[in-house]
Amino acid sequence: MQNKHNLKQRFEELRGIQAAQHHQTSFIKFYPTPVMGFDLGDIGTEDIADASWSTLEGLDQTFKAGLEAKFILFPNTPDGEISNQPNLILQIEVLIQPDKDVIQVSVCNTESGRFEVKFIPKVPGTYSIEVKINGDTLANSPFTVAVKERELIVVGELDLNLLKGEGVNDLFGIAVNTIGNIAVTDCGTNSVYIFDKNGKCLRKIGVKGQFRNPFGVTYLNDDEILITGTGNGRIKQINIQTGTVVNTLGRAVGKGEFHFPSDVCLDEERRIVVTEFWKSRIQVMSPEGETISIFGNIGPEKLNNSKSCFSYKDKFFISDSGNHCIKAFDKSGTFLYRFGKRGNQDGQFDSPYGLLINRSHCLLVCDQLNHRVQQFSLDGRFTGKSITHLPSPRGITATSDGRILVTTPKKIFILK
Repeated sequence: MQNKHNLKQRFEELRGIQAAQHHQTSFIKFYPTPVMGFDLGDIGTEDIADASWSTLEGLDQTFKAGLEAKFILFPNTPDGEISNQPNLILQIEVLIQPDKDVIQVSVCNTESGRFEVKFIPKVPGTYSIEVKINGDTLANSPFTVAVKERELIVVGELDLNLLKGEGVNDLFGIAVNTIGNIAVTDCGTNSVYIFDKNGKCLRKIGVKGQFRNPFGVTYLNDDEILITGTGNGRIKQINIQTGTVVNTLGRAVGKGEFHFPSDVCLDEERRIVVTEFWKSRIQVMSPEGETISIFGNIGPEKLNNSKSCFSYKDKFFISDSGNHCIKAFDKSGTFLYRFGKRGNQDGQFDSPYGLLINRSHCLLVCDQLNHRVQQFSLDGRFTGKSITHLPSPRGITATSDGRILVTTPKKIFILK
């Protein structure tokens, strides 16, 4: 027996000894029996994922700006088996640098116990990817991947199944509603076509004198469209089920009226945004057609033959064809920045026209006289382009299945 003094001294010595750290590799879990009876259940072990044994697959593929990138995480145990650690998804961290150039980073569990990591790189360049499991970094992490410019590929044409004896003449605007119906303006025939998602013509709208040079079009709702008539300075609201004009906005001159309205869209507040070509300005109107604001026609950065406008969150993006650039304004009409100049190199324009911001937060621009579509980040960095000649692209829109539809005078091309 040791006396109390010796025991106390020994305990003090033990308190100062640092115990060796060991990573937990498994834990015990109780599995209750699902039915009533004398058998309460079983006790089993579940293996924890070990970062030093876990691996990634798919980092050797080619990633492209504006397209979803994904790779597979194998959360292995020291035995080389897939971990069955519960709620493991909460213990996985993915850090991608530069973080300002990535969006929509996500981790999804698969049925096989592996995890799919997804993200969208906004611009070309080199990205660093670090993955952690249970607070520990994977071996050889961070990894480096290269992101290249996107090549927008023409995968076909929309097979326009027109009414008997009909033919398109000079296509301009295009829009898609939530059920996939496609509205297209035809300036040559002074009409508007409504197609289903496969190109079958559901209705032709426009009798003699009803429209004069329709250019822009947007869906007000699934059953109604707004059309700009450049020849008579009007915006017409039309029911596509009956083909009747529900409302007419504007006159040819003055405030709240239009002079060659080339395009129309809705902003997030459902306000009507009209692009005027000859007046080189943007009009923002209430749903009832009352003018709220006019901008772009004064100041050092005033527009010159504006052709199209796209509203996105807190900004308006406008194709300034006379200055061969894209200009961004805030919702109050204050100029923010511009990008592009005249030319045929990457990031340059020759009379830019239709605009689209897709689900990947990329700005697509119909570069009309360069016969291509270019892709940019929202701050104006060039990130890709179409690689097939597109004769004078004008209108552009996206469908729910990921197709990009582009109008040219005689055809509608499908890009991906």
